[in-house]
Amino acid sequence: MTAKRILDSPTGVCSSARLPRAVKVLLVARFVNRMGAFSMPFLASLLVHDHGASARVAGLVVGAFGLATIPSRLIGGLLATRVGTKPAVLIGLAGTAAAQLLVAAAPGLAVALVGAVLLGLCFEIYEPASQGLVADVTAEESLPRAYGLLGATLAAAGLLAGLLAAAVGRVGLSWLFAADAISAVACLVLVAAWLPATPPSGAGDGPNPMSSPWRDTGLWLLMTTGTTFAAVYMLIPMAMPLALVAADRPASDAGLLQALAALVIIAAQPLLRHSANITGRIVAGYGLLAVGLAVAGLHMTMAGYVAATIIIALGDVLLLGYSYTLVAAIAPEGSKATYFAIYGITWGVALTVGPPAMGQLLDNGFGTFWLACSAVMLATGIAQVVINRVIRVGKLERA
Repeated sequence: MTAKRILDSPTGVCSSARLPRAVKVLLVARFVNRMGAFSMPFLASLLVHDHGASARVAGLVVGAFGLATIPSRLIGGLLATRVGTKPAVLIGLAGTAAAQLLVAAAPGLAVALVGAVLLGLCFEIYEPASQGLVADVTAEESLPRAYGLLGATLAAAGLLAGLLAAAVGRVGLSWLFAADAISAVACLVLVAAWLPATPPSGAGDGPNPMSSPWRDTGLWLLMTTGTTFAAVYMLIPMAMPLALVAADRPASDAGLLQALAALVIIAAQPLLRHSANITGRIVAGYGLLAVGLAVAGLHMTMAGYVAATIIIALGDVLLLGYSYTLVAAIAPEGSKATYFAIYGITWGVALTVGPPAMGQLLDNGFGTFWLACSAVMLATGIAQVVINRVIRVGKLERA
């Protein structure tokens, strides 16, 4: 499927062909993993409240985690091309579980820093492999639906994750990382038992999967907006526990807001079917994100954060699965996992520069932080619309 066909699709969702068994197994496994994956938004709070770090130091540690995720993505893409998707996913999950246990048991800040870096090195290994698997085994016309289902599955699991985080977090923030490790192990067992083995995506006489992505202008354009979007998107759940404490609420209430966001995303799924076109969804989605963040900055109370969470979640619904669909569309055969590995660097860069910036902004108050995030999201949305037009009318389309 070309980028033009996706952009021109009335709803961004093509045929309703049945999804392959491998995708269904992956959806179940990711549901289990996501159900327990509620620890990372609380890493900064853990460092501040359990280990006595300042907000600035906590931001630097989380930034170190983000820096480590950059080679993690590349390792994941390399493993998928050399040993296959299934082994890459298993390696990533095993390493993630071990590192999370280290963070949970850390007696002090130094060990927590080591655990955070090791976690970053393992955290993203399975992402390019799983995203590439969806693209490799799914019919092109069904890709938007497959990635949309993946996003909806993660949102549904996030509903339970938020409730679990609110309960477990009241016992102790370190227990969140222990529970996350358990869910990673459960996901590993499901993948090992049920996910069909696939040959390495770099096997055969196809194009060299490690050569073309770095020279693909379309990928670089998508990475530009992807990085700024990820920087803000990842900081929202990290800052929320700290913001709630400043509003005289327990940090664990962030889990309740996470559950609320997941509920809104699930309930608002019909928006994906009734929205006019992809460009319209992009404009509305980024606009809602900007408005929601502005509400958080202007009304720093629990009621304000509830309203902001609902608005931001509605924006998430409209943007669900869009970027991955376009990455899959511009990636040549045999290179999809590698393209996802390269594109995934955006999240690592965002996690590297975002948390230190968060620490700086928080020194000026939460109002400044939320409003700055709102402005960045608005600018990113405008840039994304321009890039969409370039991909549609330029020479970036591939048959």
